Amino acid sequence: MLHQQWHGNASFSTKLRVMDISNSPNPQMVVEVNYKLRNWWMDIKRDREREIQQLLGGITYLIFVIPNPHLIRALIEFWDPVRMVFKFVDFDLAPTIEEISGFIDMSYHECEMIVPYKPSSREFLKSLGMKSNPTSPSLDLGWIHFDFLYSRFGQDDGYYFFIDEFECSVEEWETYRLNAFDIALLGSLVFPKIRGRIDTRLGYVVRDLAQREGEPRKTLVPMILAEIMRSLSACVDGRIFFEGCNLLLQLWAIEHFYLRSDVVDIFLGYGNKIDNHPRRMVAFTAPVGFVDWQIFLTELESYRIQWKLHWLST
Repeated sequence: MLHQQWHGNASFSTKLRVMDISNSPNPQMVVEVNYKLRNWWMDIKRDREREIQQLLGGITYLIFVIPNPHLIRALIEFWDPVRMVFKFVDFDLAPTIEEISGFIDMSYHECEMIVPYKPSSREFLKSLGMKSNPTSPSLDLGWIHFDFLYSRFGQDDGYYFFIDEFECSVEEWETYRLNAFDIALLGSLVFPKIRGRIDTRLGYVVRDLAQREGEPRKTLVPMILAEIMRSLSACVDGRIFFEGCNLLLQLWAIEHFYLRSDVVDIFLGYGNKIDNHPRRMVAFTAPVGFVDWQIFLTELESYRIQWKLHWLST
């Protein structure tokens, strides 16, 4: 639900906050999509695109989003970690589960949430058809570097180059390659960690997303929304890296900051909402840098925003 409330002198206090740029949160985040991830996707999608999108919905479209860190850093200043909303001059606003679901084309109705656990290093490697690897001590700490996955699964000759590390056939490797890409994508853009680290719990997430006959469907939607909100609050408290999906957050924000006429979205039936976002926003003149976004958000009032996204049913 979107929240709207009058806050009296909020405008005055917010403008004071903008004056002191030196105290503004400046966390690191995804500022560029790894070209190796993009190349991996372009290679694997030729034969397996449908399988991946059945599992991850429209998340693959995030690969082509241009990050806007200035907007995210400015937004963090307006986040209320107690009420879990962005507080502006005369209204509050927060992303909803319906909006995240719509962006990534993944349902949450009648689906179970995924609660990931940290696998042992052996469990994680086995889930990818690999033997124990004593040269990767980071696995015991719950992470693996993106390049570890890319070198072994991102290239066509990865299996043969690291054949001594695998306990599967090359045919089985093709399936494991799909899982490795899903883990790398989620760990790079949706649940990112600092310095290219990939959370090994995502191996369990990918496995759990694969619906098995007779089992209830699982969904990532609540997990994505919760991590965005958790990361916003953590950055307000001084965390140096935004571990939520800043790409989805920026798309969500711009959709609301661009007020359109109350008509049906002309792109309602045309592809993924991430993919056609630039076409929907083509007439929106966005602020350019961090200070411009600060000023924009400081002066933003309720009559100037798009309260309901046209492609939401309710």
